[in-house]
Amino acid sequence: MKKDLIVETHKEKRTHQRYEHSSPMSLHRMDYQDQCYYAEMCDYSQAGLSLLTNEKLVIGHFIYLEMKSHNKSVTSPEKYKSYSGSVKWASHHSSLNGDDKGPYRYGVEYSELVRPSLN
Repeated sequence: MKKDLIVETHKEKRTHQRYEHSSPMSLHRMDYQDQCYYAEMCDYSQAGLSLLTNEKLVIGHFIYLEMKSHNKSVTSPEKYKSYSGSVKWASHHSSLNGDDKGPYRYGVEYSELVRPSLN
């Protein structure tokens, strides 16, 4: 007897709407104070953002991000000079078009102690 396959749809657990946005960033790992790495924002929300980078990060670690295109007069994420938060999830990134933005994609939750800075 053949059973019907029931596939449950994945329900999004996010409470904030996510917006796609590509923007270059400088990534500072708090465990390597003097080193800076390239990252690119993929999307953002009120609670966090995701990024691509070649740098291997550890879930739970605190990172600091600086926007390379900082501009106080815009309404996009470049309005803020910097973001900080902890790495919440990680995945391998594979692109069909062979972009070189990085093999790792990370989700970052903004820190409650340090909100985006306009300085």
